[in-house]
Amino acid sequence: MRICPFCLSKIESNNVDFLFEKEFADWDFMESMGGADEFVLNAREDRKYRKFREKKKLSITDRADTMRVYVNHGELYQLINILRRRCGMDHMENVWDENNCIDETFTFEDGMELTIQYSNKENEDSVLTIQSGIQAARASMICSNCHNILPSGFFHYPQITVGLIGKKDAGKTCMLVSLLANNMKAINGSKVLHFTEAQTMQDSNYRELRRKVMLLEEQGICPDSTRGEFIAPVMLRAEWSIEEERHYAMVCIYDAAGELLEKASENTDILENIMHTDGWLYLIDPQNTRLGTMVETLSQENKIAILERAGIGNIYQQRKKQQDVHKRGHRTVHDVMQELLTDVNTEAQIRNFYNHLWQCYLGQGLREDDFSIPEVALILSKSDEMISFLNEKYGEADLFNRELNYISAEGNEHCKDRKEIIRKIFEEYVIDVDNLNADYPSVPDVYLASALGCSTKQENTEGETLVYKVDGIYDPIRVGEAFVRTTMNLMQNRSERNSE
Repeated sequence: MRICPFCLSKIESNNVDFLFEKEFADWDFMESMGGADEFVLNAREDRKYRKFREKKKLSITDRADTMRVYVNHGELYQLINILRRRCGMDHMENVWDENNCIDETFTFEDGMELTIQYSNKENEDSVLTIQSGIQAARASMICSNCHNILPSGFFHYPQITVGLIGKKDAGKTCMLVSLLANNMKAINGSKVLHFTEAQTMQDSNYRELRRKVMLLEEQGICPDSTRGEFIAPVMLRAEWSIEEERHYAMVCIYDAAGELLEKASENTDILENIMHTDGWLYLIDPQNTRLGTMVETLSQENKIAILERAGIGNIYQQRKKQQDVHKRGHRTVHDVMQELLTDVNTEAQIRNFYNHLWQCYLGQGLREDDFSIPEVALILSKSDEMISFLNEKYGEADLFNRELNYISAEGNEHCKDRKEIIRKIFEEYVIDVDNLNADYPSVPDVYLASALGCSTKQENTEGETLVYKVDGIYDPIRVGEAFVRTTMNLMQNRSERNSE
């Protein structure tokens, strides 16, 4: 038994439906099926898929979006018997053999042959293939309730879900795209935990994600922000090796707009998926923290803008202002700039997130003493803007060392010291994480990351569309650390619970 990551229905491998990527209109055997307009291998309106998209408030631009070649599990019986009748065979025999499989070849009057094979085993993928001559097609499994595509290996592994969330412009979608860029270099490279992509290009959601990855890698174009709607999960196979014993999981990553939690009652259908998460990654933009109100962390462009607001337009005026300080005790340029910066209450924002999150869980019956309370990690994103300031303030702590292994350094004193410094950074500039358990039952892990490793700039594309592009060398900074650590913790927790 598994849970569909799209509609959350319970599904079993022996009762899934199937979706073919292309129509069979140009296959020779279809001529022998002439006049069979309702033949199951013709494209037809997929009402289950349409209903799902309408429920999740996903757009359907035209009827072609839901015209698909699909076969319901129950229609396999109908399909086989229609073909038997066309080929003059006895259609009263059993369709499935003693192993619940189908392997049957049909010969038409013109000598054309068609082979249909179906197999199913417990805790394995169901397989449906059709072959005629040199032409062959293998169907993707789809949920029998919502008709979304299930990834290869879906029934092999237990499921783990991770929610990626944060305020607008915190970099959630950019982080997710960066996780998959460069052949997932950001989350692989360890012999302890390894990820592979599970989805196929037949999945339109996955195609769109890979398009964003390509734009980032090849043209430096940053992905669009998450809209206030349901975003299909990214699914990865995880393999964790410990003491020569292997553990596996199908990891589903949900990317959700942070504003949804603040209006949970208005977004029930969209939120129901991310409310079933095992762990959360909450991204925080440094500009929305006390770090963002420090003159020392500002870019040169922002410093110039603030100086102009202060009426200090050029270097000569700056020097004169500085000299006047010593003569008449005036404020320094630093003081002027600092006063003009707007302070923000990030702590209140984070506490609101925790409160909204916990209230949603309480609404589903989760209790504070429940062993399955989702873990949370806080990530200070876009940290490339703070590198110089934090390195100078906290010394050589390897805060942004890209080569430091996410997992194998477990127990290393140097890594423990680094983690403690990151906690100090959060305590001084973001929030004291040790005091968050008043709003949520568990204390979060804390991380520094940058999905791009450089700043961005606005540009117009050929179609005059405004996009953000990297303004430097795309070089992500520890973008996978929080995801890898959270996934490993969740896999370990599940393994321990199963062994009890």
